[in-house]
Amino acid sequence: MKRIIVWIALLLGSAMDPLLAQRAEINYAFDTRLDREAFQKDYPDFLDAVTLEVKLSKGNVLLLKSQNYRASRLVQRPDSLVGLFWQQYASFLEQVPISGEVLSVVYRLEEGQPAQIRWKKYPVRAEEFSVVEGEVVQLKTGQDTLRIEVLKTNQQRAELYLLLNDLREVPRLLDELREKTIFLVQALEQELKPKVLERSPEVYGRYLGDRQVRVGNYARDMLIFSPGVSLGYVRGHWHTAYHNEMTLYLDRFRLKTRLGFQHQFFFDRSLEGTLQMFENHFLVAGFSFFEKTRDSPGLGHSGVKQEAQVTVGYLIGRQGTYYEPHTWRVAGGFNLTPFLKVEPELYFHGAFKQLSPGLRLTVGF
Repeated sequence: MKRIIVWIALLLGSAMDPLLAQRAEINYAFDTRLDREAFQKDYPDFLDAVTLEVKLSKGNVLLLKSQNYRASRLVQRPDSLVGLFWQQYASFLEQVPISGEVLSVVYRLEEGQPAQIRWKKYPVRAEEFSVVEGEVVQLKTGQDTLRIEVLKTNQQRAELYLLLNDLREVPRLLDELREKTIFLVQALEQELKPKVLERSPEVYGRYLGDRQVRVGNYARDMLIFSPGVSLGYVRGHWHTAYHNEMTLYLDRFRLKTRLGFQHQFFFDRSLEGTLQMFENHFLVAGFSFFEKTRDSPGLGHSGVKQEAQVTVGYLIGRQGTYYEPHTWRVAGGFNLTPFLKVEPELYFHGAFKQLSPGLRLTVGF
């Protein structure tokens, strides 16, 4: 029975192959959050919008790159692509003397076109050896590189980079490539969800060995709603307020457009001593500033948190004598915590008549 299961897995090439059928769950005790800045330092001027890194044995590394997550599926089975390359060109490359040299190979697969290959050799200063994971390996000033480009007629494009101590190690790495890459992709989609990844302009994942992964998606185009309540002071009066604003978060723009309303409630006693409530309503528009991060409580969207806002409001509903007709409100908000912000305000009407400063403390998103 076990042999039948193994043969079915090999024929289907699925995630339930003999290697992955024994995999453990993702180690969530390990910090799975990815530090994008640290990742960029490791690969300066190299990361694409979607980049997946897989640490292989003996210091070898696999990198998968694409402009979006959908295109990355073209290279999410690197063992198939690398195996195809090796099947077609191993006999030629084995004739290329590479001792003491770094070999760079580019293998291009374009839909509807024959496969293309080219390679270059770069000399190294001297040969060095060391012991890695109990095996003797040759150290170089640079690694051999296998780059596979995959292009489809629908303009989707993805790239695979295999950084190797020795290009002749390719056949030995095929099973490892399959197992670790599938594990990383499954971890990515389990934590961030495929639909979210499809909308995310930046997706990164790292397999660091021992079934430990770090993943992150950094922002995407979305609507963010920010309800809240506040306590304010203006013109000698305390008041409460309820407000709800939405921000159009477009990742390619630093300033995010903000639109909403604010209902202010003033309380006073009449001549008869009864408590009265006076409502004043402002229509609000402005800009918000965000920071990209994996920790963003309150927004409901991983990857961003709000830092500050600048808004202009116009009085559209008035009760009492707290404001004159056609009153404007200018405010700047600064987030002290994800749920608490302070807002200095300035009220005036007409051509900056009767300037009145105010201050507001808001609890909300």
